[in-house]
Amino acid sequence: MDHGRGRGGRRPARPVPAERRAARTLRGLEEGPVVTIGRAQPRAGAGPGPAPMDVRTRVLANGLTIASVRLPGFRTAAVGAFVRVGSRDEPAQLNGISHFLEHMAFKGTETRDARRISLEIERVGASMNAYTAKDHTAYHTVLLAEHMAVALDVLADVIRRSTFPVDEIERERQVILQELGDAADDPESIAQDEFDLKAWPKQSFGRPILGSARFVKRVTRDDFLGYLGTHYRAANMVVAAAGDVDHARFADEVERRFGDLPAGTPVEREIARYAGGYRHVDDDYEQTSVALGWPVPARTDPSYPVYELLGELLGGGMSSPLFQSVREQRGLAYQIDAWTEGHDDCGTLQVTAGVAPRNLRVFFDVVCDELSALTRRIAPEDLERTRNQQATHLARSLERPMELAETIARDLLVHGRVLSPDERIATTMSIGEDALVAAARDLLSRTPTLVLVGRAGRGDHHEAVRRRLGTAA
Repeated sequence: MDHGRGRGGRRPARPVPAERRAARTLRGLEEGPVVTIGRAQPRAGAGPGPAPMDVRTRVLANGLTIASVRLPGFRTAAVGAFVRVGSRDEPAQLNGISHFLEHMAFKGTETRDARRISLEIERVGASMNAYTAKDHTAYHTVLLAEHMAVALDVLADVIRRSTFPVDEIERERQVILQELGDAADDPESIAQDEFDLKAWPKQSFGRPILGSARFVKRVTRDDFLGYLGTHYRAANMVVAAAGDVDHARFADEVERRFGDLPAGTPVEREIARYAGGYRHVDDDYEQTSVALGWPVPARTDPSYPVYELLGELLGGGMSSPLFQSVREQRGLAYQIDAWTEGHDDCGTLQVTAGVAPRNLRVFFDVVCDELSALTRRIAPEDLERTRNQQATHLARSLERPMELAETIARDLLVHGRVLSPDERIATTMSIGEDALVAAARDLLSRTPTLVLVGRAGRGDHHEAVRRRLGTAA
Protein backbone atom coordinates (compact mmCIF):
# COMPACT_ATOMS: atom_id res chain seq x y z
CA MET A 1 0.00 0.00 0.00
CA ASP A 2 1.02 3.58 -0.43
CA HIS A 3 1.80 5.82 2.44
CA GLY A 4 1.82 9.56 1.98
CA ARG A 5 0.83 12.92 3.37
CA GLY A 6 -2.46 13.46 1.72
CA ARG A 7 -1.07 15.77 -0.83
CA GLY A 8 -2.54 14.75 -4.16
CA GLY A 9 0.81 14.18 -5.81
CA ARG A 10 2.79 16.98 -4.17
CA ARG A 11 4.10 16.69 -0.66
CA PRO A 12 1.50 18.38 -0.21
CA ALA A 13 0.73 19.11 3.46
CA ARG A 14 2.31 25.36 11.19
CA PRO A 15 2.03 29.50 14.29
CA VAL A 16 0.10 26.97 16.34
CA PRO A 17 -3.33 27.79 17.81
CA ALA A 18 -3.16 28.71 21.49
CA GLU A 19 -6.22 26.67 22.36
CA ARG A 20 -6.87 23.02 21.73
CA ARG A 21 -9.07 22.87 18.65
CA ALA A 22 -12.21 20.81 19.20
CA ALA A 23 -12.56 17.91 16.83
CA ARG A 24 -14.88 18.75 13.96
CA THR A 25 -18.19 17.02 13.56
CA LEU A 26 -19.87 16.86 10.18
CA ARG A 27 -23.45 16.93 11.41
CA GLY A 28 -25.63 19.78 10.24
CA LEU A 29 -24.90 19.57 6.52
CA GLU A 30 -28.13 19.24 4.60
CA GLU A 31 -28.53 17.03 1.59
CA GLY A 32 -28.23 18.94 -1.64
CA PRO A 33 -25.68 21.08 -3.46
CA VAL A 34 -23.25 22.70 -1.06
CA VAL A 35 -20.95 24.34 -3.58
CA THR A 36 -20.83 24.96 -7.31
CA ILE A 37 -17.60 24.11 -9.10
CA GLY A 38 -16.99 25.91 -12.37
CA ARG A 39 -17.22 29.55 -13.42
CA ALA A 40 -19.73 31.39 -11.30
CA GLN A 41 -20.37 33.93 -14.06
CA PRO A 42 -19.04 34.04 -17.62
CA ARG A 43 -16.66 36.85 -18.46
CA ALA A 44 -17.81 39.45 -20.93
CA GLY A 45 -17.34 38.17 -24.45
CA ALA A 46 -16.54 34.65 -23.33
CA GLY A 47 -18.27 31.57 -24.63
CA PRO A 48 -20.68 29.53 -22.53
CA GLY A 49 -17.83 27.55 -20.91
CA PRO A 50 -18.22 24.24 -19.12
CA ALA A 51 -21.38 23.38 -17.26
CA PRO A 52 -21.03 23.94 -13.52
CA MET A 53 -20.84 20.91 -11.26
CA ASP A 54 -22.51 20.54 -7.90
CA VAL A 55 -20.86 18.81 -5.00
CA ARG A 56 -23.75 17.17 -3.19
CA THR A 57 -23.75 15.79 0.32
CA ARG A 58 -25.89 13.64 2.55
CA VAL A 59 -25.20 13.18 6.26
CA LEU A 60 -26.55 9.94 7.69
CA ALA A 61 -28.19 9.66 11.09
CA ASN A 62 -24.98 8.14 12.47
CA GLY A 63 -22.92 11.16 11.33
CA LEU A 64 -21.20 9.65 8.30
CA THR A 65 -20.94 12.13 5.42
CA ILE A 66 -21.50 11.14 1.79
CA ALA A 67 -20.34 13.52 -0.94
CA SER A 68 -20.20 13.30 -4.71
CA VAL A 69 -19.75 15.36 -7.84
CA ARG A 70 -20.91 14.35 -11.31
CA LEU A 71 -18.40 14.98 -14.11
CA PRO A 72 -20.10 15.13 -17.53
CA GLY A 73 -18.42 13.07 -20.22
CA PHE A 74 -16.79 10.58 -17.86
CA ARG A 75 -17.46 6.83 -18.06
CA THR A 76 -15.52 6.02 -14.91
CA ALA A 77 -15.89 7.01 -11.28
CA ALA A 78 -13.48 7.31 -8.39
CA VAL A 79 -14.77 6.48 -4.93
CA GLY A 80 -13.06 6.42 -1.57
CA ALA A 81 -13.69 6.07 2.12
CA PHE A 82 -11.66 8.61 4.06
CA VAL A 83 -11.18 8.14 7.79
CA ARG A 84 -10.06 11.01 10.01
CA VAL A 85 -7.33 9.05 11.75
CA GLY A 86 -3.65 8.83 10.88
CA SER A 87 -0.24 8.54 12.45
CA ARG A 88 -0.67 11.73 14.47
CA ASP A 89 -3.60 10.14 16.33
CA GLU A 90 -1.60 7.15 17.55
CA PRO A 91 -0.30 6.77 21.11
CA ALA A 92 3.47 6.39 21.22
CA GLN A 93 3.30 2.66 21.92
CA LEU A 94 1.15 2.12 18.81
CA ASN A 95 3.03 4.38 16.39
CA GLY A 96 2.64 2.73 12.98
CA ILE A 97 -0.68 0.99 13.61
CA SER A 98 -2.70 3.17 11.19
CA HIS A 99 -0.39 2.13 8.36
CA PHE A 100 -0.23 -1.56 9.35
CA LEU A 101 -4.03 -1.68 9.75
CA GLU A 102 -4.47 -0.19 6.29
CA HIS A 103 -2.32 -3.02 4.89
CA MET A 104 -4.38 -5.62 6.74
CA ALA A 105 -7.69 -4.36 5.36
CA PHE A 106 -7.10 -6.34 2.16
CA LYS A 107 -6.08 -9.56 3.90
CA GLY A 108 -9.48 -11.05 4.66
CA THR A 109 -12.95 -10.25 5.98
CA GLU A 110 -15.83 -12.24 7.44
CA THR A 111 -17.03 -13.09 3.91
CA ARG A 112 -13.94 -12.78 1.66
CA ASP A 113 -10.37 -13.99 1.85
CA ALA A 114 -7.53 -11.90 0.41
CA ARG A 115 -7.68 -13.55 -3.02
CA ARG A 116 -11.43 -13.09 -3.36
CA ILE A 117 -11.12 -9.39 -2.51
CA SER A 118 -8.69 -8.97 -5.40
CA LEU A 119 -10.72 -11.15 -7.78
CA GLU A 120 -14.02 -9.34 -7.20
CA ILE A 121 -12.47 -5.93 -7.77
CA GLU A 122 -10.39 -6.91 -10.78
CA ARG A 123 -13.24 -8.92 -12.35
CA VAL A 124 -15.03 -5.62 -13.06
CA GLY A 125 -11.84 -3.94 -14.26
CA ALA A 126 -11.34 -1.88 -11.12
CA SER A 127 -8.25 -1.15 -9.08
CA MET A 128 -8.27 -0.65 -5.32
CA ASN A 129 -5.58 0.83 -3.13
CA ALA A 130 -5.08 2.63 0.16
CA TYR A 131 -2.69 5.03 1.84
CA THR A 132 -1.98 6.38 5.30
CA ALA A 133 -1.21 10.03 6.01
CA LYS A 134 -0.49 12.04 9.13
CA ASP A 135 -4.13 13.00 9.59
CA HIS A 136 -6.25 10.51 7.64
CA THR A 137 -6.36 7.08 6.06
CA ALA A 138 -7.93 6.48 2.65
CA TYR A 139 -9.27 3.41 0.84
CA HIS A 140 -10.06 4.13 -2.79
CA THR A 141 -10.92 2.63 -6.15
CA VAL A 142 -11.46 3.68 -9.77
CA LEU A 143 -13.86 1.75 -11.99
CA LEU A 144 -16.52 1.88 -14.69
CA ALA A 145 -19.47 3.62 -13.10
CA GLU A 146 -21.91 0.75 -13.74
CA HIS A 147 -19.89 -1.39 -11.30
CA MET A 148 -20.12 1.05 -8.38
CA ALA A 149 -22.16 -1.38 -6.26
CA VAL A 150 -19.39 -3.99 -6.44
CA ALA A 151 -16.78 -1.47 -5.34
CA LEU A 152 -18.91 -0.27 -2.42
CA ASP A 153 -19.55 -3.87 -1.34
CA VAL A 154 -15.85 -4.60 -1.14
CA LEU A 155 -14.96 -1.19 0.29
CA ALA A 156 -17.48 -1.54 3.11
CA ASP A 157 -16.39 -5.10 3.78
CA VAL A 158 -12.67 -4.34 4.16
CA ILE A 159 -13.32 -1.29 6.34
CA ARG A 160 -16.01 -2.77 8.55
CA ARG A 161 -15.43 -6.52 8.69
CA SER A 162 -11.72 -7.21 8.40
CA THR A 163 -10.82 -10.23 10.54
CA PHE A 164 -7.04 -9.78 10.76
CA PRO A 165 -6.09 -13.46 10.32
CA VAL A 166 -3.03 -14.26 12.41
CA ASP A 167 -1.21 -15.94 9.52
CA GLU A 168 -1.78 -12.87 7.34
CA ILE A 169 -0.51 -10.59 10.12
CA GLU A 170 2.70 -12.60 10.27
CA ARG A 171 3.17 -12.41 6.49
CA GLU A 172 2.44 -8.69 6.39
CA ARG A 173 4.94 -8.05 9.19
CA GLN A 174 7.65 -9.19 6.80
CA VAL A 175 6.30 -6.98 4.01
CA ILE A 176 6.28 -3.88 6.21
CA LEU A 177 9.72 -4.67 7.61
CA GLN A 178 10.91 -4.67 3.99
CA GLU A 179 9.13 -1.35 3.46
CA LEU A 180 10.93 0.05 6.51
CA GLY A 181 14.18 -1.27 5.09
CA ASP A 182 13.54 0.48 1.78
CA ALA A 183 12.86 3.74 3.62
CA ALA A 184 16.03 3.33 5.67
CA ASP A 185 18.02 3.08 2.41
CA ASP A 186 16.43 6.24 0.96
CA PRO A 187 18.14 9.45 2.14
CA GLU A 188 15.23 11.65 1.03
CA SER A 189 12.79 9.56 3.06
CA ILE A 190 15.14 9.68 6.05
CA ALA A 191 15.42 13.46 5.72
CA GLN A 192 11.64 13.91 5.77
CA ASP A 193 11.13 11.67 8.80
CA GLU A 194 13.97 13.39 10.65
CA PHE A 195 12.59 16.80 9.69
CA ASP A 196 9.24 15.98 11.30
CA LEU A 197 10.92 14.57 14.42
CA LYS A 198 12.98 17.75 14.81
CA ALA A 199 10.20 20.19 13.95
CA TRP A 200 7.69 18.55 16.34
CA PRO A 201 9.80 16.74 18.96
CA LYS A 202 8.20 14.35 21.44
CA GLN A 203 4.78 14.76 19.78
CA SER A 204 2.58 12.41 17.84
CA PHE A 205 2.68 14.69 14.80
CA GLY A 206 6.44 14.32 14.54
CA ARG A 207 6.50 10.54 14.58
CA PRO A 208 6.89 8.59 11.31
CA ILE A 209 3.88 7.16 9.49
CA LEU A 210 5.51 3.72 9.14
CA GLY A 211 6.37 3.46 12.81
CA SER A 212 9.37 1.36 13.86
CA ALA A 213 10.58 -2.19 13.28
CA ARG A 214 10.16 -2.81 17.00
CA PHE A 215 6.45 -1.95 16.82
CA VAL A 216 5.86 -3.93 13.62
CA LYS A 217 7.37 -7.03 15.24
CA ARG A 218 5.15 -6.92 18.34
CA VAL A 219 1.74 -5.53 17.26
CA THR A 220 -1.11 -8.00 17.87
CA ARG A 221 -4.50 -8.83 16.41
CA ASP A 222 -6.15 -7.39 19.53
CA ASP A 223 -4.35 -4.09 18.89
CA PHE A 224 -5.89 -3.91 15.42
CA LEU A 225 -9.39 -4.78 16.62
CA GLY A 226 -9.22 -2.19 19.39
CA TYR A 227 -7.92 0.57 17.13
CA LEU A 228 -10.49 -0.18 14.42
CA GLY A 229 -13.34 -0.23 16.95
CA THR A 230 -12.31 3.11 18.42
CA HIS A 231 -11.56 5.16 15.31
CA TYR A 232 -13.29 3.62 12.28
CA ARG A 233 -16.62 5.15 13.18
CA ALA A 234 -19.18 7.21 11.29
CA ALA A 235 -18.30 10.51 12.99
CA ASN A 236 -14.77 10.22 11.57
CA MET A 237 -15.65 9.13 8.04
CA VAL A 238 -16.46 10.61 4.63
CA VAL A 239 -17.33 8.48 1.60
CA ALA A 240 -16.78 10.55 -1.55
CA ALA A 241 -17.01 9.96 -5.29
CA ALA A 242 -16.35 11.88 -8.49
CA GLY A 243 -17.03 11.01 -12.12
CA ASP A 244 -20.09 9.37 -13.66
CA VAL A 245 -22.05 9.45 -10.40
CA ASP A 246 -25.74 9.97 -9.70
CA HIS A 247 -25.71 11.39 -6.18
CA ALA A 248 -29.07 10.08 -4.96
CA ARG A 249 -28.34 6.55 -6.14
CA PHE A 250 -24.76 6.68 -4.83
CA ALA A 251 -25.86 8.00 -1.43
CA ASP A 252 -28.52 5.29 -1.15
CA GLU A 253 -25.93 2.60 -1.94
CA VAL A 254 -23.50 3.99 0.65
CA GLU A 255 -26.23 4.29 3.29
CA ARG A 256 -27.23 0.68 2.69
CA ARG A 257 -23.69 -0.42 3.55
CA PHE A 258 -22.65 2.12 6.19
CA GLY A 259 -25.93 3.31 7.70
CA ASP A 260 -25.65 1.02 10.72
CA LEU A 261 -21.99 1.82 11.43
CA PRO A 262 -21.75 3.01 15.06
CA ALA A 263 -21.49 6.79 15.33
CA GLY A 264 -18.51 6.90 17.66
CA THR A 265 -16.94 10.21 18.62
CA PRO A 266 -14.78 12.54 16.53
CA VAL A 267 -11.04 12.19 17.02
CA GLU A 268 -9.56 14.66 19.50
CA ARG A 269 -6.06 15.73 18.62
CA GLU A 270 -3.01 17.01 20.42
CA ILE A 271 -2.16 20.39 18.90
CA ALA A 272 1.15 20.23 17.05
CA ARG A 273 3.69 22.63 18.56
CA TYR A 274 6.61 23.56 16.35
CA ALA A 275 10.13 23.69 17.82
CA GLY A 276 12.68 23.53 14.99
CA GLY A 277 16.41 22.90 15.15
CA TYR A 278 19.22 20.98 13.45
CA ARG A 279 19.77 17.28 12.81
CA HIS A 280 22.62 15.66 10.91
CA VAL A 281 22.44 11.97 9.98
CA ASP A 282 26.00 11.14 8.99
CA ASP A 283 26.32 8.61 6.17
CA ASP A 284 28.51 8.09 3.15
CA TYR A 285 26.08 8.97 0.34
CA GLU A 286 27.31 10.55 -2.88
CA GLN A 287 24.94 13.47 -2.24
CA THR A 288 23.67 15.00 0.96
CA SER A 289 19.88 15.24 1.19
CA VAL A 290 18.78 18.63 2.49
CA ALA A 291 15.45 19.50 4.10
CA LEU A 292 15.19 23.13 5.23
CA GLY A 293 11.89 24.51 6.45
CA TRP A 294 9.91 26.92 8.58
CA PRO A 295 6.50 26.87 10.27
CA VAL A 296 3.58 28.50 8.48
CA PRO A 297 -0.06 28.98 9.53
CA ALA A 298 -2.46 26.06 9.52
CA ARG A 299 -4.38 25.06 6.41
CA THR A 300 -7.51 26.44 8.08
CA ASP A 301 -5.94 29.89 8.58
CA PRO A 302 -7.04 32.60 6.09
CA SER A 303 -3.39 33.49 5.46
CA TYR A 304 -2.35 29.96 4.48
CA PRO A 305 -2.87 30.53 0.70
CA VAL A 306 -0.29 33.34 0.83
CA TYR A 307 2.38 30.98 2.19
CA GLU A 308 1.30 28.31 -0.28
CA LEU A 309 1.83 30.79 -3.11
CA LEU A 310 5.17 31.83 -1.59
CA GLY A 311 6.41 28.24 -1.81
CA GLU A 312 5.27 28.02 -5.44
CA LEU A 313 6.96 31.33 -6.21
CA LEU A 314 10.24 30.25 -4.65
CA GLY A 315 10.66 26.82 -6.19
CA GLY A 316 7.77 25.91 -8.45
CA GLY A 317 8.90 25.31 -12.02
CA MET A 318 12.07 25.73 -14.08
CA SER A 319 11.85 29.53 -14.12
CA SER A 320 11.58 29.84 -10.34
CA PRO A 321 14.35 31.72 -8.48
CA LEU A 322 15.69 28.62 -6.72
CA PHE A 323 15.77 26.45 -9.84
CA GLN A 324 17.50 29.17 -11.84
CA SER A 325 20.05 30.13 -9.17
CA VAL A 326 20.85 26.69 -7.79
CA ARG A 327 20.67 24.46 -10.85
CA GLU A 328 20.75 26.47 -14.07
CA GLN A 329 23.34 29.11 -13.12
CA ARG A 330 25.57 27.16 -10.72
CA GLY A 331 24.84 23.45 -11.19
CA LEU A 332 24.69 22.87 -7.43
CA ALA A 333 21.81 20.35 -7.54
CA TYR A 334 20.01 18.21 -10.08
CA GLN A 335 16.65 18.93 -8.47
CA ILE A 336 15.52 21.54 -5.98
CA ASP A 337 11.97 22.06 -4.80
CA ALA A 338 10.06 24.40 -2.53
CA TRP A 339 6.55 23.57 -1.37
CA THR A 340 4.05 24.17 1.38
CA GLU A 341 2.22 21.49 3.35
CA GLY A 342 -0.78 22.32 5.53
CA HIS A 343 -2.83 20.51 8.16
CA ASP A 344 -5.74 21.63 10.31
CA ASP A 345 -3.47 23.06 13.03
CA CYS A 346 0.00 23.45 11.50
CA GLY A 347 2.00 23.75 8.32
CA THR A 348 5.50 24.11 6.89
CA LEU A 349 7.23 25.62 3.91
CA GLN A 350 10.19 23.47 2.89
CA VAL A 351 13.13 23.65 0.51
CA THR A 352 14.53 20.23 -0.42
CA ALA A 353 17.48 19.21 -2.59
CA GLY A 354 20.32 16.74 -3.05
CA VAL A 355 23.72 18.47 -2.91
CA ALA A 356 27.32 17.29 -3.10
CA PRO A 357 28.89 17.77 0.36
CA ARG A 358 31.60 20.07 -1.03
CA ASN A 359 28.89 22.43 -2.36
CA LEU A 360 26.78 22.75 0.80
CA ARG A 361 28.17 26.09 1.95
CA VAL A 362 27.66 27.73 -1.46
CA PHE A 363 24.22 26.08 -1.75
CA PHE A 364 23.03 27.59 1.53
CA ASP A 365 24.45 31.00 0.58
CA VAL A 366 22.46 30.96 -2.67
CA VAL A 367 19.24 29.75 -1.02
CA CYS A 368 19.53 32.40 1.70
CA ASP A 369 20.11 35.11 -0.90
CA GLU A 370 16.95 34.11 -2.80
CA LEU A 371 14.89 33.94 0.39
CA SER A 372 16.18 37.33 1.54
CA ALA A 373 15.30 38.87 -1.82
CA LEU A 374 11.65 37.95 -1.29
CA THR A 375 11.54 40.09 1.87
CA ARG A 376 12.22 43.20 -0.24
CA ARG A 377 10.22 42.85 -3.46
CA ILE A 378 8.54 40.38 -5.79
CA ALA A 379 9.22 40.78 -9.50
CA PRO A 380 5.94 41.32 -11.43
CA GLU A 381 6.78 38.50 -13.83
CA ASP A 382 7.34 36.11 -10.90
CA LEU A 383 4.02 37.09 -9.36
CA GLU A 384 2.19 36.53 -12.66
CA ARG A 385 3.93 33.18 -13.22
CA THR A 386 3.18 31.94 -9.74
CA ARG A 387 -0.48 32.93 -9.70
CA ASN A 388 -1.07 31.26 -13.05
CA GLN A 389 0.81 28.10 -12.05
CA GLN A 390 -1.20 27.78 -8.87
CA ALA A 391 -4.48 28.45 -10.68
CA THR A 392 -3.57 25.77 -13.23
CA HIS A 393 -2.84 23.22 -10.48
CA LEU A 394 -6.25 23.94 -8.98
CA ALA A 395 -8.10 23.81 -12.29
CA ARG A 396 -6.45 20.52 -13.28
CA SER A 397 -7.81 18.89 -10.14
CA LEU A 398 -11.20 19.01 -11.90
CA GLU A 399 -9.82 16.68 -14.56
CA ARG A 400 -8.68 13.95 -12.14
CA PRO A 401 -11.65 12.25 -10.44
CA MET A 402 -9.64 10.57 -7.67
CA GLU A 403 -7.88 13.80 -6.74
CA LEU A 404 -11.21 15.63 -6.79
CA ALA A 405 -12.87 13.04 -4.54
CA GLU A 406 -9.91 13.24 -2.16
CA THR A 407 -10.04 17.04 -2.09
CA ILE A 408 -13.77 17.01 -1.35
CA ALA A 409 -13.33 14.50 1.47
CA ARG A 410 -10.40 16.32 3.02
CA ASP A 411 -12.22 19.66 2.89
CA LEU A 412 -15.13 18.10 4.75
CA LEU A 413 -12.87 16.45 7.32
CA VAL A 414 -10.79 19.60 7.91
CA HIS A 415 -13.07 22.55 7.14
CA GLY A 416 -16.52 21.04 7.49
CA ARG A 417 -17.36 22.36 4.00
CA VAL A 418 -16.10 22.07 0.44
CA LEU A 419 -13.97 24.90 -0.92
CA SER A 420 -14.54 25.18 -4.66
CA PRO A 421 -11.66 25.54 -7.14
CA ASP A 422 -13.21 28.87 -8.15
CA GLU A 423 -12.97 30.05 -4.55
CA ARG A 424 -9.37 28.89 -4.30
CA ILE A 425 -8.42 30.38 -7.66
CA ALA A 426 -10.02 33.73 -6.79
CA THR A 427 -8.08 33.80 -3.53
CA THR A 428 -4.84 32.96 -5.33
CA MET A 429 -5.31 35.64 -7.98
CA SER A 430 -6.07 38.27 -5.31
CA ILE A 431 -2.74 37.80 -3.49
CA GLY A 432 -0.43 40.73 -4.15
CA GLU A 433 3.21 41.63 -3.67
CA ASP A 434 2.72 43.23 -0.25
CA ALA A 435 1.15 40.07 1.20
CA LEU A 436 3.94 37.86 -0.16
CA VAL A 437 6.71 40.15 1.10
CA ALA A 438 5.07 40.25 4.55
CA ALA A 439 4.80 36.45 4.56
CA ALA A 440 8.46 36.07 3.58
CA ARG A 441 9.52 38.38 6.41
CA ASP A 442 7.35 36.49 8.88
CA LEU A 443 8.72 33.16 7.66
CA LEU A 444 12.35 34.16 8.09
CA SER A 445 11.75 35.57 11.56
CA ARG A 446 11.04 32.03 12.78
CA THR A 447 13.43 29.27 13.82
CA PRO A 448 14.19 27.02 10.86
CA THR A 449 14.43 23.25 10.89
CA LEU A 450 17.41 21.90 8.98
CA VAL A 451 18.14 18.22 8.36
CA LEU A 452 21.15 16.88 6.48
CA VAL A 453 21.42 13.20 5.57
CA GLY A 454 24.90 12.36 4.31
CA ARG A 455 28.23 14.05 4.77
CA ALA A 456 27.96 17.62 6.06
CA GLY A 457 31.53 18.87 5.83
CA ARG A 458 32.77 21.51 8.20
CA GLY A 459 30.83 24.24 9.95
CA ASP A 460 27.45 24.66 11.61
CA HIS A 461 25.13 25.02 8.63
CA HIS A 462 22.05 25.62 10.77
CA GLU A 463 23.66 28.52 12.61
CA ALA A 464 25.00 29.90 9.34
CA VAL A 465 21.50 29.87 7.83
CA ARG A 466 20.08 31.58 10.92
CA ARG A 467 22.74 34.28 10.80
CA ARG A 468 22.30 34.90 7.08
CA LEU A 469 18.53 35.14 7.31
CA GLY A 470 18.33 36.96 10.65
CA THR A 471 19.17 40.27 9.01
CA ALA A 472 16.57 39.69 6.27
CA ALA A 473 13.66 39.40 8.69
